[in-house]
Amino acid sequence: MESNKTDQANHQVLIVDLNNFSRYPTLSVGYLSSILKNNGAEVDVLSPLFFGVHGFPRNVKEPRGYHYLKFLNHIGATSENRFLKFLYDKIKNVRKKDKSILQRTIVSAFQEQIKNTKPDIVLISAYTMYFDMTSVIAGICDDHNIPLIVGGNSFVIPEIAQKWSVIRGVTAVFAGEPEAILNRMVDDVLLGNDISHYQGVYEDRGQGNIAKPLESLDSIPYPTFDAFPWRSYPNRIIPIMTGRGCEWGRCSFCSDVLTSAGRNYRSRSLDNVISEMKYQRSRHQADLFVLLDLKLNSDLDVWKGLAERISHELPDIKWTASVHVDSRTDNGLSYADLKKASEAGLVRITTGLESGSQEVLNSMLKGTKLKRVSEFIKTAHAVGLSVRLTCIIGEGNEQADDIKKTTNFLREHEPYIERVVINRFAYIPGTPAFYFQMAPEKAYKNIKLGELDLESGLLKHSNSRYMELKHRIAVFGLLRVANTINRKPLIEKATEFEGAF
Repeated sequence: MESNKTDQANHQVLIVDLNNFSRYPTLSVGYLSSILKNNGAEVDVLSPLFFGVHGFPRNVKEPRGYHYLKFLNHIGATSENRFLKFLYDKIKNVRKKDKSILQRTIVSAFQEQIKNTKPDIVLISAYTMYFDMTSVIAGICDDHNIPLIVGGNSFVIPEIAQKWSVIRGVTAVFAGEPEAILNRMVDDVLLGNDISHYQGVYEDRGQGNIAKPLESLDSIPYPTFDAFPWRSYPNRIIPIMTGRGCEWGRCSFCSDVLTSAGRNYRSRSLDNVISEMKYQRSRHQADLFVLLDLKLNSDLDVWKGLAERISHELPDIKWTASVHVDSRTDNGLSYADLKKASEAGLVRITTGLESGSQEVLNSMLKGTKLKRVSEFIKTAHAVGLSVRLTCIIGEGNEQADDIKKTTNFLREHEPYIERVVINRFAYIPGTPAFYFQMAPEKAYKNIKLGELDLESGLLKHSNSRYMELKHRIAVFGLLRVANTINRKPLIEKATEFEGAF
């Protein structure tokens, strides 16, 4: 991986991490920093956390009655009811005010950083919701003649990448995995060379494409998190990923497999993962790890190997993981497997229930059986793990009775579950659900697609079933049960990960 240093070493690089509102550093920025530093560059990271701007932590203990707000958000986004749309827009306007305050704070800090460090180039990692903020920052870069490259997961959608590429001051937008070409691309930008030939580059009003996924993940240097505001995090949590992509990779709704992390599954070696965990533990005096794999049991050798080796080589660490309860004969989630992982420091495990209706799961191409999910939840609880579930409402085939089945499933398993995340079904260009809905002979008649929201990366849509009272009652009932679960205290050993992904 770019082992030879280029002629343009000692660049002053500023990375603006607009995504860092989590409880731990941003993994992708850690990789960028490491690769640039290995090439001799001086790297600074500007995070909102440095100057007291905190986002909303995920999955914390919910206040009583929070489901009322969630109900308006879920229903208002997809209902054609004017009153509900009005309330939904009011909620969005409040968020816009919060974003405006955030923007002023970050822009001011960026201007100060430009004065103090005078970077040669600026890299921005951004969600599409920060278009306006990025535009202001890009304008400042243009005024100071500083090149700017923008990257992020949503830029794999060409329409979004092209919109961002025409911002004044944006040199290029990058889509895909940049690690293999990052140093050469930065060098060429600073030399004034053309970079349109690089895969992944979208330039001003030009066409681009997505960079190819990396083949060898072991070749990437370990990410460095030295420049992150460690004093602003409640705990020292290290993010790590053992593989990119998903062994299953077929779910109709999944946008993750479209991003740089997921377009085809690749795994690091177990030795490489263990080695990094030892390195990060020593460097940052951190005993908490969040494993960010879409499903850690994609590679059973790595999943089972971690449970085997962590106990001996990394004693006393704690970690979290997400898994997929698929239908493989051996999916690594037996009582023995989960018990061994728990003994090796696993304290919280997440899986996607998505729905308590097998018919809806089949329609989602989820590849799971409710019976096996039920067994997994009870087994994970029995071995002492904090269990976190995700659910999705609004799939085109879903009826009010299906939502009630999800509610009943959660009620039945409430003693074994500590957190539930309810997401809204989304239509994203490139997903199976998108192609299905775009085919007239297959499209659900109750789903009406609108224009692509270039801020969220989602296709606006309405679901006529949300006009039905029984449907709204079913959604409210589900959110109320989820709220009850989300007010439970976590088991003590998992509390340090409260609010983490």
